[in-house]
Amino acid sequence: MQNSLRTQILNKAFELLSKYPLCDNCLGRCFARLSLGHTNEERGKAIKLLLLMEIDRLIKEHEIEDISQLKEVLYNIGSHAVTLYQNYFNDNFQNRSCYICNNRINEYKEKFEEKALEKLEKGKTFVLGVKLTDELKRREERFMIENQLFYYESIKNEIKREVGKNLSKQGFIPDFDNPQVEIVYDIEYDVVIEFTRTTKYLAFYNRLSRGIPISSWVSKTGDSLESVLGTQTVAPYSESVDFRIIDDYPLIVENMAEKELHVKGFHILNTSKVSGKELSTIYTIKPIKRLYRVTIYSEQEIKDGIRIYDNLYDIFIEAKDFKELLSRLNGFIVISVDVISTYGKSELLADTYIKKAIQHT
Repeated sequence: MQNSLRTQILNKAFELLSKYPLCDNCLGRCFARLSLGHTNEERGKAIKLLLLMEIDRLIKEHEIEDISQLKEVLYNIGSHAVTLYQNYFNDNFQNRSCYICNNRINEYKEKFEEKALEKLEKGKTFVLGVKLTDELKRREERFMIENQLFYYESIKNEIKREVGKNLSKQGFIPDFDNPQVEIVYDIEYDVVIEFTRTTKYLAFYNRLSRGIPISSWVSKTGDSLESVLGTQTVAPYSESVDFRIIDDYPLIVENMAEKELHVKGFHILNTSKVSGKELSTIYTIKPIKRLYRVTIYSEQEIKDGIRIYDNLYDIFIEAKDFKELLSRLNGFIVISVDVISTYGKSELLADTYIKKAIQHT
């Protein structure tokens, strides 16, 4: 066991401190995923003290010919290195600010906690967020990538985690999946912004009319399902506004009280509240294939089509999406398109939630 122990952590720390001045927290974060149960400040301090002991040993055993080459590392270690520096050098010790946080990380934590306490109410669940300055974000990303730090934790995560722990100790209840309030600290402007989380519902809709979009921002006339409902709606996937949708398509609606609605040619069935990982998963689900019913005009007989009147035919086409459908309709005069059904996880999503909603009716 003893022979298998290596000094990779010390070597990496020496490499980093040869190039950058780092406070205890920011050095400790470089190894944050090692030895759980300690703060990054504790990790950083422990690594610096061990590194100083090793440097002192190398000097005493005359393994370093020119000890002046150690000055940069000692300066970058900071206050822990002052005594050792004074033992070997006569000039003044240089105090340097941390390359990443400029020695302000504890200040950020204290300010965030203080301002969060002004916003939070006992009994309401919360989640924290941090908005870094653009410069700090770029500097940290470059530092992590250039130095290949596989065990690194971002400064944003450290601030959120430690402030969150302190707030929990004071009786406030964290909830990462479905919090009532989100508190975000903007470091650049030194302000805390409070966001009240809305309740989101998973509904399924059929669109039996054409020309009415779901979202207001794509509407040319301002007429949309969202404007009628008066609340934010998000469709994980949808179709052209000119297509009728016979299949059950998912829709995320905020604060929807009604169980079932018929508006503007939409039939909407509200199934359940959704949040957290469940909501994130729903957003990723897309059909792998669709069955379209296309009404076309053709002066030639369509053998695989269903004649509905004179030169009008209904044909059924399976396609991945609208782009593939168009490629297969080349040469036809298209009158209208309806989506009859979808295949893949989208089909299972509708079946599962609608069945549950019907059972609880």
